Amino acid sequence: MLDQANKLRAMVNNTQIVEKSQNHNIKIYSVVSGKGGVGKTNFVINAAIKFRQMGKKVLILDADIGMSNANILLGIQIPHSLFEAIQGDVTLQDVIVKSPYGIDIISGGADFFYMENLDTEKQHQIVEDLSKLGEYDILLIDNGAGISKQSLTFTILADEIILVTTPEPTALTDAYRVLKAVSTYNLKNKVKVVINQIHDISAGEDAYNKLLKTSQQFLKVKLEKTGCIFNDIRMNKAIMDQCPIVLKFPNALASNNISQICTTILEDKSYDQNISTMKQLSNRLIRLFG
Repeated sequence: MLDQANKLRAMVNNTQIVEKSQNHNIKIYSVVSGKGGVGKTNFVINAAIKFRQMGKKVLILDADIGMSNANILLGIQIPHSLFEAIQGDVTLQDVIVKSPYGIDIISGGADFFYMENLDTEKQHQIVEDLSKLGEYDILLIDNGAGISKQSLTFTILADEIILVTTPEPTALTDAYRVLKAVSTYNLKNKVKVVINQIHDISAGEDAYNKLLKTSQQFLKVKLEKTGCIFNDIRMNKAIMDQCPIVLKFPNALASNNISQICTTILEDKSYDQNISTMKQLSNRLIRLFG
């Protein structure tokens, strides 16, 4: 009788934990770029660490198909992928890797879209497991560069978009193409913009204003200037040492820029107004793949 009571108590406690996890608010950002080489993944990692330092529990979903490298910049190994979880070889909890910096990462990418070929029961099981991942406050989705089915899909799942670009003319042109896709498919009505690798303030202002002017003229999407990051030589040193700059050089100019960007994001009134629960995220996945 006592054994049965203990089992019943454990089942009740587990149910309460699952329900609490499913109802926990999580802010989902889809981080995109028009082209590679603009520092998108590096921004995701450093921003995740700053958010963690600000008291938020953060999960990174590396969704860069074929070019997953967030773990390399963190200097950690990812032994399992979502493909293995989908196949049933491991659980989703096995796929989550805890970094030494207090943030978690899960490898996504092409394997995630294998879900389309699964039977409905298996799809729902994966989605149900996703809703039990934990009480994360922020999910940063590191998408592949450019416009693809995958990046568009993850953008649909997200609450907001963060577009990372540089002042380089080709980068701005490709960034505009991303904004055009967001507007054309009515994915979101606003996009946060981060201008990376600037040499001076005027370069960042000019780059943002070019995107703003063109978007206001031709697109139905609002841009929000979220911040700029200076081209800091210590960034390259941190990358080579596989240690995020906000930790290796916390007082560096780029580190201060990232810190200010994260503060701006958290202080944005839309942070609490436009937010999801893990259960809502699961429901979106069911609608997409179910």
